[in-house]
Amino acid sequence: MFRSLLSGLCLLSVASIAHGQQATSPEQLLADFSRCDAQFFQTLNTAQLPAGTLSLAQYGAVKAPKVINPLQEGGRYQAFEQPLTVNGVRLVGYYNEAQSLKSVGNLLFWGFIAEGEPKAVAASLKPLLMDNARLQADRSAMTRVEIRRVGDPIQQWRTEGLAGGGVATPFGYVERILSIDNGTSSAPISGRTTIFCSLQGTVTAPLLQVYRPDLNAHLLD
Repeated sequence: MFRSLLSGLCLLSVASIAHGQQATSPEQLLADFSRCDAQFFQTLNTAQLPAGTLSLAQYGAVKAPKVINPLQEGGRYQAFEQPLTVNGVRLVGYYNEAQSLKSVGNLLFWGFIAEGEPKAVAASLKPLLMDNARLQADRSAMTRVEIRRVGDPIQQWRTEGLAGGGVATPFGYVERILSIDNGTSSAPISGRTTIFCSLQGTVTAPLLQVYRPDLNAHLLD
C-alpha cells in the first residue's frame, strides 16, 4: 500500500511538472534573472509566484512582466499589487526600457525596483546572483560587467577590455551589465533601488532574439 501511495504521489508530481504547475520560489526567479539572458523569461513560462506580485503577459514563446510599452516614457513600469519578497528584500515593481541614441547606440534596461538602500539590497541578494564574485563597487552601484564584439559567438562574453563606468560602449561592441543602484530622481523609481540587467552598445537583432525573447528583435532597427 505504501509503495502504491508513493507511486501515485510521484505520478502526480510528474503530471504537475508536465503541465507547468511547479512552484518557483522568488529566490530562484531572481537567480535566473541575474543571468541577464533568456532564462528569466523561460522560467516565467511555468512559474507559480505569490498572487498580486508580477502580472505576466505572453510575448511570443515566453512570458514576461507586462508593461505598456518599453519605448514610451510612462509606459515602462509595472507596480506590483503586493511586494515580492526575496531574501528579505521587498520588490515592488518591474521596469522595462528600450531606446536608441545616436551617440551611444542601443540601450535596454530591465529588472526590479526594490525598497531599501543599494548596499543593503546588494548584501541581501548577493548570494543569489550568478557569478557574484565579479560584482564590483562602481560609485553608488554594485555591478557585474562583461563585453562582446559583434561577430563573436552569440554566447561568448569577455570580462576584460571593459569600457568602465561613465564611458560609452565602443562602436561594434555590446556590454551586458547587472547593476544594483539608486533609482533615478524621477518617479516611480526615485528613492528606491534598481536591480537591473542591461544591454548597451551595438545591440543587433540576432542578439536580441537570443537574450530578450520577450521583445521584437527589430524593435530598435
